[in-house]
Amino acid sequence: MDFVQYKCPCCGAALQFSPGSQKLSCESCGNQYDLETLKRYEQDEKAGGEQELNWEYQKEAEGAKKADNGMYICPSCGAEIEADENTVSTTCPYCDNVVVIRASASGEFEPDMMIPFQIKGDKARQMLENFCKGKHLLPGNFRDRSYLKNLKGYYVPYWLFDCNACADMSFDATRTRVWSDSEYDYLETSYYLVNRAGTMEFYHVPVDGSTGMDDSTTESIEPFDYAALTEFNPAYLAGYETDKYDVDSKTAEGRAKERLYRSAEQVIRSTVNGYDTVRIKRRNLAASDGKVHYALLPVWLFETVYGDKKYQFAINGQTGKMVGELPVDKGAFWKYLCGFTAIGTVVCSILGILLFGGVL
Repeated sequence: MDFVQYKCPCCGAALQFSPGSQKLSCESCGNQYDLETLKRYEQDEKAGGEQELNWEYQKEAEGAKKADNGMYICPSCGAEIEADENTVSTTCPYCDNVVVIRASASGEFEPDMMIPFQIKGDKARQMLENFCKGKHLLPGNFRDRSYLKNLKGYYVPYWLFDCNACADMSFDATRTRVWSDSEYDYLETSYYLVNRAGTMEFYHVPVDGSTGMDDSTTESIEPFDYAALTEFNPAYLAGYETDKYDVDSKTAEGRAKERLYRSAEQVIRSTVNGYDTVRIKRRNLAASDGKVHYALLPVWLFETVYGDKKYQFAINGQTGKMVGELPVDKGAFWKYLCGFTAIGTVVCSILGILLFGGVL
C-alpha cells in the first residue's frame, strides 16, 4: 500500500486530513489548507525560477565604412581616413566633419542616443581639488595640483535595457509572542506562508560597456537623468575622448538581468511587513518586451598608479556625483599615527598625574 504525504507549506511538518473541516491540518503550527490551495502551491513550486529574455536591438550604425585597404571612407566627402580600430570618432582632415568610425562587417552599433556633458572641465577639476583638500595623507604630488592633469572627460559606452517584469514570490515568515504567568514563561511562534505578485516596468537599466571602467564605479555614479537623452550627434564628441565598447551586448545581458531581478525582488520583498522573520521561499521572475539601446554617457575620469596599484576616481559628467578611491602616502600615514600615539601618551600621563598624583 502506498502512502501519500503532504508537507505544511509554512513549517514543513506532515499534514493530516481532518474529516471535520475537510481540510489538511498541521499539528505543528496549527495552519489548515484546503485541497485546491495545496494544488496551486504544488504547481507554483514546480514552476521555473527565471525566464530567458530575448532583447530587441535598436538601429544599426551608418557610420564610416571600411575600405579594402584598411582605411575608412568619410560619409560626407568620400575621402579615405586612417583610424585605429577602437576609435569611435575622428575628424576628417579634408572636410573637417566629425566622422563616426564603424566596421560594417562586425555588426557593431553606432550609439542610438547620448547625454552631452553638463559639467565643464574647470568645474570638474575644482570639484576634485576641493575633495582632496584637508586630506593630509595624500601623496605629495597631489598637494601641488599636478594630479589634475590626469582628469579627462570620457564618453563611456553603455548598454541601456528596457523591459516589463512580472514577479511572483512566496516567503516563509514568523511572528513570536512572549508572555509569563506565575509558574512559566511562554514563547509562541506562528508560521506564515506569504505570497506576493506584481508587475513593474524598467526603463534604461544601465550596464557599462567598457572593461576599463569598474562596474562598481559606474554603478556608484548613477543615476543619470535620462530626460536629457538626445539623438547621437558627433559634434558632442569634440574635445572629449570616446572609445567603442569592448563589452558586447550579449555579455552585458547577464549583468542587466542580475540588476533587473535584484531590483524586482527588492520591490516585492519591501511589501512583506509586520513579521519577525522573513525568508524567501520561492521566486518566479519573468520579463518581456526587452529592448536594448547603445548610448554614450559623460564621465570625468581620474586615474593614477601609486605603489603598483591603480586608483580610479569618477565624476558623473551630467550630475556631478563623485565616487572613487585616492592613494594614501604610507610615510605620511605612519608619521601621523606616531604623532597621535605620542599625543595620546602625553594625555594619559597628565591624567594619571592629576588623578593619582596626590595619592602616591
